[in-house]
Amino acid sequence: MRAPLVALLAALVAASAVLLGAGSAEAAGYRYWSFWEGNGKNWEYATQGPSLLRPDDGAVQGFRFAVSEDSGDAAQPRRAPDFGAICADTPAQDGRKRVALV
Repeated sequence: MRAPLVALLAALVAASAVLLGAGSAEAAGYRYWSFWEGNGKNWEYATQGPSLLRPDDGAVQGFRFAVSEDSGDAAQPRRAPDFGAICADTPAQDGRKRVALV
């Protein structure tokens, strides 16, 4: 008689732990590498990922690790997207692209 009672009590404790013990997991934001495109003087949040984007010669792309709720408040790269300042010593070559990465 005692064994079934112990088993029932153990089952009730286990069910209570499952139902009451697990709280909801809410994050303050996402953690990710945000991807940016330079437009000469400012950064613009990229609308395509780096695997899809085909930059032109002289383009500037930037990454910045972000903790944010969405792309609207993601931190921009720290350095200005100035291709001339970043790659001034890199001459153009036929058949090749120069892309600055920040």
